[in-house]
Amino acid sequence: MALLKKSSSVSVLVEETNANYGSVNAEGEESSSVESIEHDGFSSVPNFFWMELSLLSNVFLSGFDATVTASTYTTIGNEFDSVNLASWITTSYLITSTAFQPLYGSFSDVLGRRVCLFFAIAAFTVGCLGCSLASDLLILNVSRALAGVGGGGLLTLATVINSDIVPIRKRGLFQAFQNLCMGLGSISGASFGGIISDKIGWRWCFILQIPPCLVSFIVAYFFIQNQPGYKYHDPEIEGGSILEKIDVSGSLVLVTALTIQVFVLTLGGNEIPWSDYKLILLGLIGLGLIIYFVYIELNTRSVPIIPIKRFHSLFSVLMLTQNFFLGLSSYAYLFVLPLLFQFVLGDSPSRVGLRLAIPALSTPIGSIITGVLMNKYNCLKPLVYTGTFIMSFGNFLVLLVSPKTSSRILDLLLVPANLGQGIAYPSCLFTFIFAFSSQYQAASTSTIYLSRSVGGVWGVSCVSAIIQGALKIKLNRDFHNNETLKGYSEKKIAKLIDRIAQSTDVIKTLPDDLKQVVTQDYEEAIRLAQLFSCICCTLAFVCCLLRDIFKAKPNPT
Repeated sequence: MALLKKSSSVSVLVEETNANYGSVNAEGEESSSVESIEHDGFSSVPNFFWMELSLLSNVFLSGFDATVTASTYTTIGNEFDSVNLASWITTSYLITSTAFQPLYGSFSDVLGRRVCLFFAIAAFTVGCLGCSLASDLLILNVSRALAGVGGGGLLTLATVINSDIVPIRKRGLFQAFQNLCMGLGSISGASFGGIISDKIGWRWCFILQIPPCLVSFIVAYFFIQNQPGYKYHDPEIEGGSILEKIDVSGSLVLVTALTIQVFVLTLGGNEIPWSDYKLILLGLIGLGLIIYFVYIELNTRSVPIIPIKRFHSLFSVLMLTQNFFLGLSSYAYLFVLPLLFQFVLGDSPSRVGLRLAIPALSTPIGSIITGVLMNKYNCLKPLVYTGTFIMSFGNFLVLLVSPKTSSRILDLLLVPANLGQGIAYPSCLFTFIFAFSSQYQAASTSTIYLSRSVGGVWGVSCVSAIIQGALKIKLNRDFHNNETLKGYSEKKIAKLIDRIAQSTDVIKTLPDDLKQVVTQDYEEAIRLAQLFSCICCTLAFVCCLLRDIFKAKPNPT
């Protein structure tokens, strides 16, 4: 209790000094009314080092887990003869992490930071264990989904808890440290994922995450405290009072709606034709649930998952839309790169992992640049513009990659997209949360992460659907005009196309002329997916322009 009281006194000072939690002016920049805190803000917080050790370890694991699957999902899909469903290894995680991520904001306000953090770490750990023991793709995807339930809270709670104890002026710099850990995790996952998969098996990519999870849980148990002013831990308050403040109906509807959306995006054009009435009906149900979720949030007496009444301004709509497109583009970009390297450049999984390490390093560099500039200057608006533009430009640069591209030039072409992401992500985050008062700190943080994660789910699902759909169309066209398959029946050609879509290993068994046709068709399908990523990133930049054109302002708080 003494530890909690000391921690509370520091955060109360932060809150009193910054009553508006940073506001934005008419141009969307951080208001100069935000005062700088005199003391360093860190030495006064008991056990600050140990708290950060747990939180940043969680962030590192989030980064590692994201890229380790990106560099190994093709290998895993081949083992289970289901490359056409390999995107579910990533998507199943994204579904639950996206659906549960916004819950951690409102739930941690009601239940306290500690309980939510313990649950997140435990779910992530058990999920990783399940992945390492999976005997088929279904069990693997269920385990990935469980890991996503916890993973959705690792990054969100790290940001929220740091916002409880870190002064506003230092928050950008600390977000840079957090993004640096995320970047280091991404680099490690990208660099070692393929190598681990090749040398000792892909299961070890998940086994190796379990020990750090256990250490993080133990450290968090002893040193992480609930937020200042947390009232619901009082034993005199009955459990029913706490439950009344949890938006259970909103949570269930949101999880169901997002799950249905991803099912539609993943199955459409791959397992089920887009014109199938069942798929259309499922999509309409998902849309209806989203509308119902909005209704629930507008009328709930509980702590809303997303305080829509506060976030309905044009400023909020454009900021969240921009982050949706940024998340969509970044995940689409990351999903396509391994395929580009394997089919266009002919890289092995190990080589793919090493290539992914270069752009992953650029992301934390961009975050550090943002943190330093935020700490010294009031420049959020230029950073949002700069980061989004560089990210968009970088996506277009990757269209230039070809077998003739030298390794050095290739490394340079991959840098801008991730550098821009490293600048855009934290600057967009703080532009949004600084627009609202401290009581909306957790909600605004989880909402901005939700918009990115929803974009990520759409990104992975859309590029998978684009590649699978375009590939089948092109193969169907080319195989019917191929001399080698002249005597094949329609049924036999369709079966061969399905086998190629399910496992890239089938390509190695084809005659040379067919192998060349399939490789060329795969490359064309990948290029279409790349172009989709470029368009989405450009739309994110358009949102920046619209925010200025219409002089969008946040709701007064």
